[in-house]
Amino acid sequence: MEYLFLALSISLSTVRTLLSKKLSRIEFGNKEFYIFQAIIFFTGAASLCIFGKPFPFYPSPMLFYAVIYGILLILAQWMYTAALSCGNTALCSTVYSMGFIIPTISGALFWSEKLNIFDIIGILFAILALIFLGKSKSNEKRIESGKYFIPLFISMLSAGGLGLVQKLQQKSDFSNQRGGFLLFSFIIAGFISLIFSFIKKNNAIKKSDKSSYFSAISIGFSFGCCNILNTLLAGILPSALFFPVLNIGVILTTTFISIIFMKEKTERKDYSVLICGILSIVFLTVL
Repeated sequence: MEYLFLALSISLSTVRTLLSKKLSRIEFGNKEFYIFQAIIFFTGAASLCIFGKPFPFYPSPMLFYAVIYGILLILAQWMYTAALSCGNTALCSTVYSMGFIIPTISGALFWSEKLNIFDIIGILFAILALIFLGKSKSNEKRIESGKYFIPLFISMLSAGGLGLVQKLQQKSDFSNQRGGFLLFSFIIAGFISLIFSFIKKNNAIKKSDKSSYFSAISIGFSFGCCNILNTLLAGILPSALFFPVLNIGVILTTTFISIIFMKEKTERKDYSVLICGILSIVFLTVL
């Protein structure tokens, strides 16, 4: 059953990326953008209520973690969507997946977890992937304008921050409140997105665009369920199996679909980013 859940998590993560690419046509900062982001997070909260067993939940320091996690959810999703608006889907997915390097390094800094030679090589491969990303000819203008590389880098750091806060929550005395912690995080992210939509008085939402509503709801459902499944699987499967299969699985399926079905152009240097990203994951989680 756990391998079925793992395959489902990979599928849902891929769906989230591909539909986020579709929703990225809405310009970042517009009223419409924030409304759809609110829909994503509130749908994610609804999925957590249905499948995540968030109750009973009582006031505790978990509320502080939930606020931090909610802010990181916003940065991860907002910036990831912004990067997808002008970036290659496969490359965005690869760089975003490398965010788990942050909890890996933090384990060595704060919890006396040792970094071996393979971990260091994995980190170097991640740095190489970012360097190759910057040298890709198709990305040069986008990087210079700050509309691609910067949001993607922030989304990667935020994704890593999510893993770090999850680790802090699981090592606390309130680890049994995992479901409630995730639920309140998504609700906080939804309300912040809604507040931003009220602040922006221009760019009214297009009522006729039903496909965007479907995409936002599907992204939210996928995002919420992935949080549930990944938290569950992290406690069942060995880390050396779970993390590489999940991250590499998402990268490969996203790459395949974006090239074959979405007809996205990929340069030779882009494959260097993909290869280095995959090698980084292998060295950090398998060897």
